[in-house]
Amino acid sequence: MTVLAEIALVVIAAVAVAVSVAVVPGTSARWRRASAREPVRPGQLVANERLVVMARTSALQVHAYLRPILVELASQRLVANGQALDRMSDVTGRRILGEALWEIVRPDRPFPEHRHGPGVHPQTLEAMLDVLERL
Repeated sequence: MTVLAEIALVVIAAVAVAVSVAVVPGTSARWRRASAREPVRPGQLVANERLVVMARTSALQVHAYLRPILVELASQRLVANGQALDRMSDVTGRRILGEALWEIVRPDRPFPEHRHGPGVHPQTLEAMLDVLERL
């Protein structure tokens, strides 16, 4: 076989592959999806999303993972307003932070008796974050 015949054979084979890919339904769409990269999401955002989802599942998740973050946020916000979370009375904490947030961040919060008890409802968490934003 001559070199020219070999080149022609390779070109014909390439055209045949291209045509067959175009003819098979959905192949080109899958190829585009596979070749298009999704935007990279920051690791901390992904971790926080997982934390929020897990906090909905159990009281243990709330206490062990969500509580430390809320305590840190509340402490920082309160210090900016001349308050200290660890020295706040129960009455003052409930008045400033509201019932739901205070119950999670209060310094004397015990470990949950029922680890598999309900976590935090998303609307409740949203309300707690609204309180923190207003501080």
